[in-house]
Amino acid sequence: MVSAKNTAKTGCPILLLLQLFVQLTATVASEIGSFATLRFEPVVMHNLTEDGNQTVTVVAEFQRDGFAKSRFHDKRWMIGFNSMNSKIASCFQAAEYFNASQFEANGDKLVIRRELLVNGNLVGKTGVDVVLTPVDEFSWNASYPEYMEVRDSNTVSSALDVWVTRNEHGKRLTKIFVSTLIVLLTVANILMGCELDLNVVWETVRKPVAPAIGFCTQFFVMPTLAYVIAQAIFVSRGLSSFALGVFVTACAPGGGASNYWTLLLDGNAHLSVTMTFLTTLASLVMMPLWMHLLGKQFLVGYHPEATIKVPYMKIVSSLLALVIPLLIGVGIQKWKPNIAAKARKVMRPYIICVLVFVIAFGAYANSYMFFVMTVPALIGFTSSLVRLHVWLFRVDPPAPTPANVTAIAIETGIQNTGIAILLLKFSFPEPDADISALIPVIVASFTPAPLLLGMLVHRVIKAMRKRNMSDDDAKDSELGMDKDTFINLLLCLVSRHAHDRSAHFEFAKMREILDSSGQKPFGCLLNRHLL
Repeated sequence: MVSAKNTAKTGCPILLLLQLFVQLTATVASEIGSFATLRFEPVVMHNLTEDGNQTVTVVAEFQRDGFAKSRFHDKRWMIGFNSMNSKIASCFQAAEYFNASQFEANGDKLVIRRELLVNGNLVGKTGVDVVLTPVDEFSWNASYPEYMEVRDSNTVSSALDVWVTRNEHGKRLTKIFVSTLIVLLTVANILMGCELDLNVVWETVRKPVAPAIGFCTQFFVMPTLAYVIAQAIFVSRGLSSFALGVFVTACAPGGGASNYWTLLLDGNAHLSVTMTFLTTLASLVMMPLWMHLLGKQFLVGYHPEATIKVPYMKIVSSLLALVIPLLIGVGIQKWKPNIAAKARKVMRPYIICVLVFVIAFGAYANSYMFFVMTVPALIGFTSSLVRLHVWLFRVDPPAPTPANVTAIAIETGIQNTGIAILLLKFSFPEPDADISALIPVIVASFTPAPLLLGMLVHRVIKAMRKRNMSDDDAKDSELGMDKDTFINLLLCLVSRHAHDRSAHFEFAKMREILDSSGQKPFGCLLNRHLL
């Protein structure tokens, strides 16, 4: 730094005045900080709730000797308050003014106390900036924001750490929503079990080409893609909580809702159920692995002792919640076929009603997310939909059938957000848990809407195509081929796979299609070859 003596030798009065001003400002600020301090009682405000308010005491302390010797001993003083983010927490308290005659003596200190009321508005973390400064006649009647614009740097400031968490009403709604949803999904899984064929599921496991594709996309492509999105969109903006939410959601296994959407979109339901079970089982190993490799990078801004805790019990309970109702449905199908037939008729309308409930009540129970939601958060959610639809309209050579492609796409794109949310809830205190869980909550609440619209479009197009087809063409369409081709292929398959159990399952399925479409002679022909 150029000294004042050297500056004077250069003959530049402007530089000399500037340096003197900087030195004077630093001296004044240092002078006030040497005898005045600010503190809060309590030290932090971490249990403020939405729509609630709390009071904190602001304590300004002056060292008696230092204050008496300073040039500010006869000045008037001001304590000003300003919220750093009024959307999260606000304080409408006017600045407090006082002079030396109002000080309270406390040993070798002079103390002034003022009460500050803070209102919680929205889930999040912010602070309240408190400033202690001497004032002159010009600023005595000025408002705090006006004075902040003209104040010198002769101030002492401190920030009150404020956390706003969800109120009891919001927590109660969430509990009602989750409890109701568990019952509805249990019934839905029982209904789906009435349509499952364990032999087909076993054949899928024996030839795991499609499940292997789903495993790779679920636990390698999705986490890698989410990591890139999190780094590019959230970390660069300092939104580490959202970044962690995106990454954890992508590492979660396929969700139970994927089975329902696969069924509604004419995908391979057997493959979907198999993949859900296998990916949930694999998540016991894959989620901790990814959290250890990349997840800990997003812990910036959390407490130093913060660690990511994988909810193993939740994963196990998800497996049980999937398998037990499905087995009950399979048992009904085996021992009560009449009831199973009726269950299959009501299954699709019931699932649609459940999904509508998830959209409507889920959005209401988690309405806070609409206010906390930011553009980057929406970008993260949109990227999830893009990933889903890229796979949905992609034909993979190892699994060329449209039904398999649909199942893999939906299974990969729809995660078990319940596991992701619980991982974040168990790992961090509020409001960090609620902020981080915003992304999986958004995904869980908004993913059904575009898929429901897509299902309606799919149904309309399918109905229009059937209407424009002749009766024979419609029957051929059910088989995926014309009658002559079917007979030739059937004879070829029977002669080549007479002892192949999996071929018999396929033939049985073809026979059911033939009989249901009115083509009894072809069904009888197939039956004769099977017997």
